[in-house]
Amino acid sequence: MSASGTKVQIPRQAWKVAVLAGMASYLDAGVIVTSGATFVIYRDDFGFGAGTLGVLSALLTLLFAVGALVGGRLGDRFGRRRVFTVTMVGLAVGVATMGAAQNVLMLYVGTVLVGFSIGADLPVSLAMIAEEAPPGAKGRLIAFSHVLWMTAIGTVLALQALVGNLGTIGARIMWLHLLVLALVVLVLRSRMPESKEWAAERERARSAPPQDAEGHQLDAGNELVRRPFVLPLVALALFYGIVNLSANTGGQFATLLYTDVAGVSVSTAGTLGLIVLGISFLSALGFMRIIESPNRMTFFLVGGVLYVVAQLLPLVFGPSLVTLVAWQALSGVGGAFAGEPMWKIWSQELFPTLLRASAQGVTTFFTRVLAALVALGTPLLIEVGPSYLFAFLTVCVAFTTALGWFWIRRMPPGQDVEKALEEGVPPREAFSLA
Repeated sequence: MSASGTKVQIPRQAWKVAVLAGMASYLDAGVIVTSGATFVIYRDDFGFGAGTLGVLSALLTLLFAVGALVGGRLGDRFGRRRVFTVTMVGLAVGVATMGAAQNVLMLYVGTVLVGFSIGADLPVSLAMIAEEAPPGAKGRLIAFSHVLWMTAIGTVLALQALVGNLGTIGARIMWLHLLVLALVVLVLRSRMPESKEWAAERERARSAPPQDAEGHQLDAGNELVRRPFVLPLVALALFYGIVNLSANTGGQFATLLYTDVAGVSVSTAGTLGLIVLGISFLSALGFMRIIESPNRMTFFLVGGVLYVVAQLLPLVFGPSLVTLVAWQALSGVGGAFAGEPMWKIWSQELFPTLLRASAQGVTTFFTRVLAALVALGTPLLIEVGPSYLFAFLTVCVAFTTALGWFWIRRMPPGQDVEKALEEGVPPREAFSLA
C-alpha cells in the first residue's frame, strides 16, 4: 500500500461530510475524557470507591465495543446515513442522563446508552468519510477525524480547568457541552444524503452478488472470517486493540494519575492536559499532511519509537508530575503517526465497500473489550504501583509498532483483492496480489 503524494483539491461537500461524520471522533474523545474527569468528581459526591469507578469505565468501553460491532454491520447492510442518524438520538439521551445523574444507578444507565451509541456511530461515520472523499484525498479527510478527536480533548480539558473545582455542577456543565453538540449534529446529519459509493455497491450486490472462486458472496458479513479478508482483520484488530491501551489509559485515567499519584487538583490536571495537548494537535495536523505521501511509513516508524519512549519515561524515572506530563506529550506525537489514526486509514484501504464498516466494527469491538478488561483493573493497579502499568504499556506499543512495520504495511488494498476474487483468483492467492 503506497501513497502517491498527489495533492487533490477537496470540494466543499466532501469537507461537509468529513466534519459531520467526523464528529463521531470528536464525541468519542469527548465522552472518554469527560467520563474520566466527571467520574472522579461524582465519586466524591456519590460516595463510591475505586472499584466502582473501574466498573463504570470498563462498562463504557464494553458497550462501545458492542455498539461498534452492531453498528458496523448495520451500516453495511442498511446504509451509513440511517445508522449514524439514529445513534445520535441514543447518544443525546445518554449524555443527558449522565449530566443529570443523581446517583450511581443513573450513571450506569447513562454509561450504557452513551457507550453503545457512540460505538455504533464511529465505524459507519468513518466509512462515510472515505466513500464521499475524492480519490487522492481520502487519507487527508480520514486523518481530519483525528484532528477533531484532538479538538474534543482540548475542549473538554479547557472545560475541566474552568469548572473542575465546582464539584457536581462542574461535571454537569461538562456533559452539557456534549449534549448540545450531539443535538446539533443530529439535526445536520438528518439532511445528509446517503453515501453514493455504498448505494452503488449495494445495488450491484443485489442485482448480481459478487462471488469469489469458491462461490462465496463478497458482500456477506461472514466473508470477514474467511481468506483473504480475515488476515487484515486479525492484523488490524491486534494493532488497534493493543496500541489503544495507552491512549485509553491517558483518556480515562490521566486525571486519576495526576490527582492520586502526582497530588494535584482536578482543575490543575485539566490545565496540564490542555498545555500538552497543543503538541498533540500539531502532530495530528502533521499527520494529515504526510498521510498521502510515499514516505508515510517512515513517519510511522519514527512515531512508533517516540510512542515507546513516552511509556518508558514514567517507568524509568518513576511516575511524577514531570514524567506524567512528558508521557502525555510524547504519546500525543507518537500516537498521531503510529496509533489510532493509522488504524483509521488502514481500515478504509484494506477492505471493500460492503465489508468496510463491518470490519471496523469487529476490530473496534475487540479493541474496546480489551480496553474494558484493562480499565477494570487500572484504578487498582495505580493504587498498587503505577510502574507496573507503564511497563505493560511499553510492551504494548513496541509490539504494535513492529506489527505495523513488518506486516500490515505489506498488505494489498481491499478493492484490488476484491477485483481479483471476482475474476476467479482463489482466495488464498488473491491476498498476495499487490
